[in-house]
Formats: sequence, C-alpha cells, structure tokens
Amino acid sequence: MKNKLLIATKGVAMGAADVVPGVSGGTIALLTGIYPRLINAITGLNLKSIKSLLKGDIKGFWQAIDGSFVLPLLLGIALAFALLAHPIKYAISNLPIPTWSFFFGLIIAAAILIVQHIPNKKLAQYFWLIPGIAVGLWVGSMASIPFPNSQVAIFLAGMLAICAMILPGISGSFILVLLDMYETLLTAVKDLQFNVLLIFIAGAVIGLVLFSRILKWVLAKFYNITLFFLSGLMIGSLIKVWPWKANQDDLQSLINVWPNNFPDAQTPLAISLIVIAIVLVFSIDYLGRKYST
Repeated sequence: MKNKLLIATKGVAMGAADVVPGVSGGTIALLTGIYPRLINAITGLNLKSIKSLLKGDIKGFWQAIDGSFVLPLLLGIALAFALLAHPIKYAISNLPIPTWSFFFGLIIAAAILIVQHIPNKKLAQYFWLIPGIAVGLWVGSMASIPFPNSQVAIFLAGMLAICAMILPGISGSFILVLLDMYETLLTAVKDLQFNVLLIFIAGAVIGLVLFSRILKWVLAKFYNITLFFLSGLMIGSLIKVWPWKANQDDLQSLINVWPNNFPDAQTPLAISLIVIAIVLVFSIDYLGRKYST
C-alpha cells in the first residue's frame, strides 16, 4: 500500500505539471525515477494486449500494461487535474504575471535538471542544446494556431498533446496553448464536459499507442542527444511564457517587453515566484531520488 501511495503521489505531481503550460509530466516522471517504467507500461498498450483484453484475458492485459503501477499513477494524475483546473484557469485570467512567472521558473529548473540527469555526458553532446533552443524559440515565437472548434480538432489535439506530455521536455499544455485549445480543455475539466473530455482522451490513447514505441526506440538509440535537445527546447520555449507581454500596434498579438516597460509589473512578486518554482522542482527531484520507486 505504501508503494501504491508513493506512485499515486508521483502521479499527482505529473498531473500538476501537465495541467500547466510549463513542465511536462514526462519531466516529472524522469525526475522522480519512474520514467523507464512509465514508457514500458505505455508500450505495453499495443494491438496484442488490446486483443487479449477483447478476448477476456484481463489478467494478461493487466500485466502487459503494468496495471499495478499505471492505476495509482492515473488516479494521481486525474486527482491533480480535478483539483487544479479551476484554480489555474482563475489564476491565468486574474493574476497573469504571477502565474506565468511561476511557470517560467518551473521550465528553467526542469531544463537544468534534465541535463543533470543525463548519464555519462560528453562535451560534444552539449551541441544538441543549440538546435533545441532554436526550435524552442521558433515554436515559442509562433502566434497561436487556432484549431476549428470541432470534435476532430479535439481528437487531434489529444493526439498531439499526449506526445508532449510523455516527453521529458515541452509540455502538452504548452501544445494546447499553441493550438488555442488550452482554455477549452481547462473549462471541460472544470465543468466536467464529458463529450469533450472523452474525445480528447480517445485521441490521447491513440497518440500513446502510435508514439510511445517510436519514443522508446529513440531513447534507446539516442538517449543523451534526445535529452539535450529537449532541454534546449524548453530553454527556447521560455519566450512563450515570458510574464510581461504587451499588445502590438495592431492589437492582434502580444509581444514580450521588459518589466520596466510594463505598467504594474509586480517585479518583486514575479521574481519571488520564479525562485519558488525553481526550489519546488529541485525539491521534487531530491525527493524523487530519495524515494525512488
């Protein structure tokens, strides 16, 4: 039971990370020492295990997906989503600078820790930070890409977001921000709009089945390079969550500005929350290493 509670607690941390456009749940899984087991469990959800389930072999399916690990983890993730969706939606709408400052700190800390967790690092591998940063800057500088408000769009958003959620790097929520669907999904969670949630979950499941095996192969072949690239990606994407933004002259988009050029910049509070977020992520890393599962 103690082990299950520990897994569920890590699930809560993953869910909390995934519900904000900052650190991904995959990053938390990496920092808390459960990432390899998570990937193995996800790749266990394949056509073979699904056929076993359809034939009534529940025990075989349960073992294939490491159900004793997945169930408490999913319960923890679901609990975090249920508890945090409303407060985060409120905070983004009413306290944008403190909220985005906190997210900014989360990303900084996670990018540093991902590099720290790379085993047997070689100097040449640090080069892969550069293309990661370049892609992160490119993605982060993009304006939102509005998806049409349709069931197909929600399904595709689920497929894309889950891919980012299980990567130790850019978050699924950040992808939803780019797709202009973040608020839609937060509202769906807060108001229990099951017609939206079930379509999103269906897309996520399909995305997991298709993407997890590719991810497992890439990490097996290019683990260090991949993590350096993803860390750079997070650093570059910081421009998207920069707390101080102002309208351009055309009033159609926002640009980053320095705090001294922003009315009511709340700079001391913002800096404090960045520091608190960094301390929080490093604390999660410490506790994850101390109580590894």
